Amino acid sequence: MEEFGAEIKHLEGLKGNFGISDGKVYIASAVLEESKPLTELIYSNIKDVVEQNQSVFETLWKKAIPAEQRIREMEEGLLPVETYLIDDPTEILDYALDLVNNVNTGLSNCTSISYFKVLDYSKPLLQVYLNLLSRQREGKIKDGVRWLTYIDNKKEDVELIEKFLSIGIKIKHSSRLPPLNFSLSERQFVWTVEELVDEKMFEKLLHSTEPLYMRHFQSIFEELWEEGIDAYERIRRIQSGIASETTKVIENPIQTKEIFLHLLKNAHEEIMIIFPSFNSVKRKGEIGLFDLLRQKRPEKLRFRILTPFAGKVKEILLRKNAKEKDDRRENIIIKEIEKQQDIRSTILIVDKKFLLTIEHKDDKDDTKEIFEEAIGPSTYSTSQPTLSSYISIFESLWIQTEMFENVRRANEKLIQSEEMEKEFLNTAAHELRTPTQAIMGYVELDEEVFDDILKNPKVKADDELKRIIGLLYKHFDTISRNASRLDDLINNLLDVAKIESNINNSLSLQKERLDLVKEINEAIKTQLLQKIKSKNIAINFINDSLDEQCWVYADKSRLNQIVNNLIDNAIKFSHQNGRIDIIIKENISHSNDRDVGKKKNIVRSIQNDIKKIREKRETEEIFVGISDNGKGISSQVMPNLFQKFITDSDTGTGLGLFITRNLVEAHGGRIWAFNNNDGFGSTFVFSLPKADDSVLESD
Repeated sequence: MEEFGAEIKHLEGLKGNFGISDGKVYIASAVLEESKPLTELIYSNIKDVVEQNQSVFETLWKKAIPAEQRIREMEEGLLPVETYLIDDPTEILDYALDLVNNVNTGLSNCTSISYFKVLDYSKPLLQVYLNLLSRQREGKIKDGVRWLTYIDNKKEDVELIEKFLSIGIKIKHSSRLPPLNFSLSERQFVWTVEELVDEKMFEKLLHSTEPLYMRHFQSIFEELWEEGIDAYERIRRIQSGIASETTKVIENPIQTKEIFLHLLKNAHEEIMIIFPSFNSVKRKGEIGLFDLLRQKRPEKLRFRILTPFAGKVKEILLRKNAKEKDDRRENIIIKEIEKQQDIRSTILIVDKKFLLTIEHKDDKDDTKEIFEEAIGPSTYSTSQPTLSSYISIFESLWIQTEMFENVRRANEKLIQSEEMEKEFLNTAAHELRTPTQAIMGYVELDEEVFDDILKNPKVKADDELKRIIGLLYKHFDTISRNASRLDDLINNLLDVAKIESNINNSLSLQKERLDLVKEINEAIKTQLLQKIKSKNIAINFINDSLDEQCWVYADKSRLNQIVNNLIDNAIKFSHQNGRIDIIIKENISHSNDRDVGKKKNIVRSIQNDIKKIREKRETEEIFVGISDNGKGISSQVMPNLFQKFITDSDTGTGLGLFITRNLVEAHGGRIWAFNNNDGFGSTFVFSLPKADDSVLESD
């Protein structure tokens, strides 16, 4: 290659010699001896002979590997990339000896325990393993021999494994061995699906140096090795009597049925079952579940069932003859779990020692009636870690059902309590309203009488009479104010009763097109003016980018109640000589600073909140902010500000804001509050649907 620039390829097992020149001449030698001249030569220029041998050459050339690759393999001790079958027992033994002798880093075996018996029987094979382990102890190779197998709890198997552990082979137990035996070194991979019988060597082996195969099976081995149980630990468990654990997959439905019935028949303490569907219960009944249950002595066996259809299952499992006493009812506990899409298997746990999970076939409606047709593979296990996991799942679901039952009962009691509360409030409010209305009626009449008496000239002339009438008027005024407060309280209680009896239906409203500015002004003049004057409070309108009118779609009396509650609340918490700002905003994009004045920060806070709301809502709204300069809202009250009986006032009932919130929401608006940024007072903001010319005058 270096001297002549020749392109050379290597082909294993090549025999014979021939050459072709320019596709025209074929030459070959029948005999070729090293360092000797040719004695015979076959020559041909016949076209068919040349073309035939040219085709043979091209075929062989494609199969061959470049000489550079072959040289590198030889220098690095690698084998050619190839896969082939060995079917001669004598060759198989020689191959095995060569495989172990030429290991440079370590050997990984994954076989049944039968291969250990062959190794123990074959002295030549055992010797090459001993040599390999000796080279490891001398530090010539790194990993030695790692071996995966299944160690049964047979005495002879345990003794055999102990023998090979003593010579230095690292062994692990795995219950997930693949259905083949294989060995893997850094140079090659060999496997067979045969099982060894009577210490005889395999009859067929597959050899491969294909990197894809080697990487694949190396990853399988490493995964199984990582999760495997050290042979010493496995033997300890066997000798202590706790290693009879097993986990196996059962593909045969008939075998699954036999195991299911066997476990039920031999249960002594407790049976736990999760049924994923009602049909799964019926199918188990058809194969004998209920008959076995009736045969069990109830005083010794506890039966717990979880299923999404507890009522139907109880009807089947607890069915008995009318004249026959059945004590099993107390031992059979059936609880209902919600149907879960993830649970598609029947899970049976017997005496907390045996587990059987039966998969259902992919039948979404679970309509199959025959047991064998409805189930897929099942898993039987006595492994304690596996059992513990499933028992934990069962107990968690069991506790969950108890919690749901407790919550359901508590919810029923709560509903009853709420109904009683509503009934009491409704009755009390109506019973109180009758005498209160009579009192309010007489108060209005008596006020006119007092006015007439005080204007009488005789009363004006008689100081003693004037003094007495003045005292009576003072008492009358007290009665009038308290009667008014009582009337407000009764109205609030009635509103609360209406609100809570209409959880799923909004309050009955008679909506119409109203001028919001006009309604606010009228509420101030007719209902709140006296309170405003008594504290000398200034009312300031900030009507940003609005005309003198602002139309909303609302119930007139309820709108009056909303406005009255919020402004009255602001008056209550404002200081003497305070100030209340009423801010009405329609479109925040047109706001400017000229009409904001001292409440600039408040307006900006409202604008920010409105902007967030507009991003989530499609309907147009009008926003009203009512701001005071009082003490603000305490941090304890703020989280529950609009709930019942929550108040910062010593005299309030805590119903006003609760009612206001519900009235606003019944209109399709919302309400919120915040403390002002300057540290003085708070601001309440509510919204109502905007009305335009297309809106009708009534709902």
